[in-house]
Amino acid sequence: MHTNNNSEPTTLVKIAKSYDYEIAIIGAGGIGSHLVSALVPALHRGDLLMSTERITIRMYDSDMVSEENLAHQRFMPDDMGKHKVTAIAESMAPFTSDRLRLVACPWDVREASDMKPADITVVAVDSAVARRVVHSSDTIFLDLRCLGDGYVALDSSVDPDFVIKMTPDQPARSCQHEDAISSGNIEFGFLLAAAHGAQWVLQSLRWMIGQSLAMPPYPQSANITFGTLGRLPEAEEKIEPKGCDKPKIHPSNLVNSCLGTDDYDCEVIREHIAGLAKAGRWQEIWAIGDRLSREVSVLIDAEDKFYVDIGTSGEVKMSPPMGAKVPFKLWLHSHPKEAYWSSTDLDTIASYTSLLERAAVLGHDHYKQTVFSDSPESSLEVDGPLSSWTSEPTVPYEDKPGHESSRRRRRSGIRRRRGSRAEEEEE
Repeated sequence: MHTNNNSEPTTLVKIAKSYDYEIAIIGAGGIGSHLVSALVPALHRGDLLMSTERITIRMYDSDMVSEENLAHQRFMPDDMGKHKVTAIAESMAPFTSDRLRLVACPWDVREASDMKPADITVVAVDSAVARRVVHSSDTIFLDLRCLGDGYVALDSSVDPDFVIKMTPDQPARSCQHEDAISSGNIEFGFLLAAAHGAQWVLQSLRWMIGQSLAMPPYPQSANITFGTLGRLPEAEEKIEPKGCDKPKIHPSNLVNSCLGTDDYDCEVIREHIAGLAKAGRWQEIWAIGDRLSREVSVLIDAEDKFYVDIGTSGEVKMSPPMGAKVPFKLWLHSHPKEAYWSSTDLDTIASYTSLLERAAVLGHDHYKQTVFSDSPESSLEVDGPLSSWTSEPTVPYEDKPGHESSRRRRRSGIRRRRGSRAEEEEE
């Protein structure tokens, strides 16, 4: 837990209800003040807000309003002497409610604990430190930069090497050229950046709640005088083995929409199940299988690739696709009610002896696992390949799935086999 003076406590653990979205805006200057002032009125009514439980926007900045800010930032003379975030929150009060909150956070972001975990984060402050905190976080982000009549917008889709190259250590500076305010030569690139940011946040939020036609603007560099200067290089998608499912926990309403159709084997469902497996949320995997009236399987290979299979009401097979690497780390699957080892399960586990490290079967409120071991205290069978697999009791989901204390693997042997098999596959 981290506490700031004159503020609410923050934590690195996100505990939120379904449909509850956190948006972080770092910086309340030329870009941030206009971005929020455009975004909040746009969100305050309509179907988008009604599709959520609550939207909370937290704005971070320790600066106070000065006379110099009035020329290009969204403040009034009466705001001078106030924290910028406080002044913006007060001006937006007619548009906020219990469902749409704007929280003033009058401090700077210098480390991860200075902000609450967010679903969407925008950096609108010239600080390499704040940028790196956000770049390294587990969130989709937009990094806005501005000087004069031009701006640059980097987001999560941009090549990470390019993002690093574009974030050197350098002194912070205003979005206006030197002497622009005193000479009266204000340039409005900050408004371009703010508009891009408001559009990006709104469309990203639409996408997150399941509106498939939402399209955030591309990362780009643009200039009022010369127009769009160019698209920024996006990260190359890694080619995954055929059948590999990218772990991604989708919004509940999107998952529910897919589960309500006959397309139960769609990409959203498979990615969501893989994401739940990665997060150790096994009971939720069982619940999806129960809703589909089908058994569900997840296989994790030696390179942490996820493969999801949705079977029938009475069976789901372990069927590694071409390209999956052994030894497999985990095979888990669901049963309609109780967790137990069926004859089919035991045959599968026996067949994959030395190629599989752990298996688990999921029941409605409990699970059961077995681990490959040199000398288990109690084994699934006295003789044969199943004698190398632990016999373990059922465990309620309240206990952490896959706890390591029960494992007695022959780790060195597994490592040796992993290395030898990898060499064979390369050959």
